[in-house]
Amino acid sequence: MRAAWLELDLEAYRGNLRALAEYTGRPVLAVVKANAYGHGMVRMAQSALEVGEAGCCGVAVALPEEGAELRETGQTGRIVVLGLALEEQAGLLVEHNLEAVVTRPEVLEAFAEAAARTGRRARVHVKVDTGMSRVGVDPEEALAFCRRVRDTPSLDLAGVLTHFACAEEEDQASMREQWDRFEPLLRELQSWPARPLLHAANSAAALWFPPARLDWVRCGLVTYGVSPAPRPLPVPVRPVAALRGRVVQVREIPAGRSVSYGATWTAERRTRLALVPLGYGDGYPWALGNLGEAILRGQRVPIRGRVCMDQLLLDVTDLPPVEPGEVATFIGCQGDECISVENIADLAGTIPYEVLTRFAARLPRVPVNGACYNGG
Repeated sequence: MRAAWLELDLEAYRGNLRALAEYTGRPVLAVVKANAYGHGMVRMAQSALEVGEAGCCGVAVALPEEGAELRETGQTGRIVVLGLALEEQAGLLVEHNLEAVVTRPEVLEAFAEAAARTGRRARVHVKVDTGMSRVGVDPEEALAFCRRVRDTPSLDLAGVLTHFACAEEEDQASMREQWDRFEPLLRELQSWPARPLLHAANSAAALWFPPARLDWVRCGLVTYGVSPAPRPLPVPVRPVAALRGRVVQVREIPAGRSVSYGATWTAERRTRLALVPLGYGDGYPWALGNLGEAILRGQRVPIRGRVCMDQLLLDVTDLPPVEPGEVATFIGCQGDECISVENIADLAGTIPYEVLTRFAARLPRVPVNGACYNGG
């Protein structure tokens, strides 16, 4: 195995799904798009579906190809494709029993034809644009569109949804405006004898806006133990990922010597530097050169010089002699010290979503149970 890796606490992930389902009173549609936010889509989807329908009603991806990959690796649970599909992808979705989000008549017709050819009924969800202004059917047109789906013999209206633009904000005015646009449609659909599933809540809305919980909650970031907003979480979740690397070399440089590309840091004293083969090619932010820290022997040590594509340097001068093979933690806990994904995002000037989804395929994912955040 490589000398840098991402640990995945699968026990924490499953526990997070159960905790969210208990807190919201609704099953979780576990969002595993973008390689499960960098954690590894196939493994995390399997773990989610092991929770059972009371805690996890299925998984969601962004692309038809992601859903097809899950089917091809043996996943038999419910898979919803949240991103819009093209007409030519209708056959792929029907073939793999994937539920699609639709907003255009042309795509609806393509799904109906693909399903009719195979003798199946395709499950589709109608997305309503209540203020995100990205994709969706206008609220005034949504009821007619839903009726069209319902009345098409080869289609099942599986769900109707919307998405909030500002769910992370403490000021809920924008979210309430969107909710007010969505609610008349909800009332009408709830009167149907065989009504579709209704869903609106992403992680933040599931946590802080109870009306939007509806039939299930669509949670992504918080299922991985990361907060979608800089405020206390109302439900106990545990971080799933820990980023670690082994020291492969330790050497001393004299005072006055500069370090790495661009000579952005110069030693003011005789300095011991530990080399770890982890870099921006693995997804660790380049922006953390001379800013980031790692935890080694339970103590924080600074990164010196730039984060390179494949390696970086830690200043271990103030530690007892460090040997090759010792483990440094870049995200996670070691001893009493912890570095969170949120910490990394703040320092790098980005959002937690980007920190996680940057993790490259070449970074091994190592499943553990209960060990990820207790020192590794």
